[in-house]
Amino acid sequence: MLTEVSSMSATLAFPSADPALFNPESGRLDAARIARELNLPVGTIAEAIGRKAPGVRKHPDASSLQAELRRIYRVWVSVVDLYAGNKTNARIFLNAPNRHLENHAPVEFIEKGDLAPLEAFVDAMSIRQPA
Repeated sequence: MLTEVSSMSATLAFPSADPALFNPESGRLDAARIARELNLPVGTIAEAIGRKAPGVRKHPDASSLQAELRRIYRVWVSVVDLYAGNKTNARIFLNAPNRHLENHAPVEFIEKGDLAPLEAFVDAMSIRQPA
């Protein structure tokens, strides 16, 4: 039973892997691929993770970027999962003002590099409680 609970919480943490966001050669998350998926400039992703754009453009899958890229990745795959895999609707969600975020669009938190409120919001949306 404990194994089932552990695997269930692991599923909630990363609803589904999106191999398109990983460099196929290194197997690591790739900032350029994430930027393309979210329709954002690589420079925006660089700022969101506290890095300079030229370095991120030159080495978008550097091991030093992985911890922060995972935060953006987790938000993205969670939102896509909530929209049953519909990436168009997930992008609309990211760009639309949201009353639960004081009428800010979720993408604004990415642009400012303030991921914690967005992570908490996505976590709260992802929790599935029995009726």
